[in-house]
Amino acid sequence: MIAGYNSRPVFQYQFRPLANDHRAADGGFCIILYENGILSFSTYDVGGYFIDELCFSLPSRVLQCFFALLRNAGSWLGASPCDLRAANLTAYASSFAFDGYDPIRIWGINDLIVEPACSESGFFTRHIYVLFEDVANLFAENGIRLTLDGFTWDNQKITPFRKSQMYSSGRQGVV
Repeated sequence: MIAGYNSRPVFQYQFRPLANDHRAADGGFCIILYENGILSFSTYDVGGYFIDELCFSLPSRVLQCFFALLRNAGSWLGASPCDLRAANLTAYASSFAFDGYDPIRIWGINDLIVEPACSESGFFTRHIYVLFEDVANLFAENGIRLTLDGFTWDNQKITPFRKSQMYSSGRQGVV
């Protein structure tokens, strides 16, 4: 858990470019959705060191919908392997963590998505990707665009803040 947060994470996604990627000059990003409705977006340098963090306050409806998605995925999510790898070299690794389930790392998600339906890695990768897209759609309704390799937001719909601003604005009970 990120220092200073009193709420537990319920969803985490991490994008990490690998050495053979054209984006290898950056170290990727991580988003964490906390049970209090705060979404944290952190960026990293190529060495994996923390650069910056922005936070977003999401309405409670996002968490309600998120937990409904998780309940629907419960029939297969617990059976998913924790490490899925494509046969080919890959440009990045994706890591997914859903509340109550072991984290899942996928190397070469774009290759695994198109594997035959009868393959275990193809089956689970497609299901994880669809769940990820459903979560991303919840964020999109609130002005946040999350893709496998990117994160942006619409300043007209949502305004980011820094953790330190929460303490200075009297919102101490939120973090």
